[in-house]
Amino acid sequence: MATRREIEDQVMQEWAELGTAWGVSPVLGRIHALLLLNGDPMTADEICERLRISRASASVQLNAILDWGLARRLFVPGDRRQYYQADQDHWNWFRRAAIVRKGREFDPLVERVGEALRAAQSAAPGDAEMARFSERLAHLHRFVGEFFRGIDLVLGEDEALLTYLLSLAPEEIEQLRVLLRAAAAEPAGAGTA
Repeated sequence: MATRREIEDQVMQEWAELGTAWGVSPVLGRIHALLLLNGDPMTADEICERLRISRASASVQLNAILDWGLARRLFVPGDRRQYYQADQDHWNWFRRAAIVRKGREFDPLVERVGEALRAAQSAAPGDAEMARFSERLAHLHRFVGEFFRGIDLVLGEDEALLTYLLSLAPEEIEQLRVLLRAAAAEPAGAGTA
């Protein structure tokens, strides 16, 4: 039978790999997982001891965790040490992390593709190949913009609505899709008195 420590180590390793996929240090992922699994506030020294990392590495990664909004720094009266505690509301920390990543990576991508589109469109007059290229780029820009706007919609929803949607049975989801498709097919202003 696995011990708690072995299970924690396994989850922390998985979280480290997820962090790497999100473009952050595996150590950041391990620290965040440790704070999530522990629940109680931990000092940097406790984190260093548990993960066998240097104080300098822990300090850098804890500051990044604070910047991402994944945890908070706490002060205990009468204790000079700083404590760190992960936000235990998973939707809140995920939303903050996704918003940070979107702002750092996705929004600039949409802007750069838009700049490329404008450059292609200005070069397109009189050049049939560039005009076709510009059209393909316009479709890509529209798709990327709409995709990330969809992400904004999800991130903007409250947890209760998302939890409700995720709890729907497959047939209820299909009924919702039918309603949404019908609403999308209605001309603007139709159905209002």
